[in-house]
Amino acid sequence: MLGRLFGKGSKPEDQTGSSAGGPTQRAVIGLCFNFQRGLIYESEYFFDVGMKAIFDTLKELRLRATFHCPAKLCEIAPDHLAAIAEAGHEIAILGFSDESPSELTDEAIRQLVFSCRSAFARRGYHPVGFRSPHSQTDARLCEELARQHFLYNSEHDHAKHPYVLVPGSPPLVRIPIYTDDRGLRRREETYDATVSKHLRVLRKALQNRRFASIVFHPWILAEDMQRMEHWQSWVRAAVKEGARVCALEDALKEYDLVAPV
Repeated sequence: MLGRLFGKGSKPEDQTGSSAGGPTQRAVIGLCFNFQRGLIYESEYFFDVGMKAIFDTLKELRLRATFHCPAKLCEIAPDHLAAIAEAGHEIAILGFSDESPSELTDEAIRQLVFSCRSAFARRGYHPVGFRSPHSQTDARLCEELARQHFLYNSEHDHAKHPYVLVPGSPPLVRIPIYTDDRGLRRREETYDATVSKHLRVLRKALQNRRFASIVFHPWILAEDMQRMEHWQSWVRAAVKEGARVCALEDALKEYDLVAPV
């Protein structure tokens, strides 16, 4: 299946530039995970099993990934944050706990961003990326992220490349996350459709030198090792085909959107 999907010979599509990052010399695959241990799922066992398998695969392939982490973990799971950082991976913010920005007042949004940044700073971390729980963002949040000097906001978005979301110095960039892995844990037909979608997203990125990112969840992958094997095959295919597979903050360096800081 992988051989048929990633066969050679397809010509890249023409791309037009605007405020979006244009095509690079190769596909860029943003590797990211949502890590919410102790907050959204009762079995911490699956989080731990999933993280071990993910860490082992990343180490084997010498890859760096982004882990979106709620700021609440600074209080309840600091050792797990330390393990992510010590392994060399990026920590990005996944809200404070499980809030919906669209339901917050302007002042509450300002306090949310400040509280998240402060919680991580007290632990010695200074994330440059922010993702909303359930990808439920709004324009007010993005404006506040820019004011507080975040470099990117990663949300569900079908854009072909990262693009400037809020102009500034530096600008706030949207890093598009095409889809996630939740369909893997529903009905059998949903599983098959989700696997096909993941492979299709990767194939198009490789053929057309696009950006692509899918957010995975350690506990979802660990519930059934067939799901873990799917993710491992997906990332190995990306590496084998010559894509730049990296953490989201490293993906920004492939585009002329954010000046070095």
